[in-house]
Amino acid sequence: MKFLFRSFKGSVMAETALVIPILLGIVLFIYEFGSVFYISNSLSQIARSAVRYASVTSSYTQQNVIDASGANSLLPDIAKFTLTITPSPGIVKKVGDVITVNVQYNYTPIINPFGLFNSSQPWAPVLKSTAVARSEVSSA
Repeated sequence: MKFLFRSFKGSVMAETALVIPILLGIVLFIYEFGSVFYISNSLSQIARSAVRYASVTSSYTQQNVIDASGANSLLPDIAKFTLTITPSPGIVKKVGDVITVNVQYNYTPIINPFGLFNSSQPWAPVLKSTAVARSEVSSA
């Protein structure tokens, strides 16, 4: 019965030192996954709104499409955002022409997982979304 009187304080500290980095890694993974998921969903919404605006507007500019899509309020850093419209603004379109909007966001993660192996290799996923619609108005 000698073991009943031993102190276990040192083992608790050792177990805590092993568990805290694992828990921190799990929390950071959940945060990163949530951020990527939120931005992916936002890009889908932006692409749908932008193609809808372009399909019902006879004359549009790229900035008008970006403003109408709500990208400024949905994305954390609009400087990393790219929107491409086909056909380009200013091109004559007819009713029924296909309009495609491609959106892209260069996501910057909090932690570079590849930095553990090679710190010179950056890791930044590019998130993309596309929406297609038929023109409902003519610009001619």
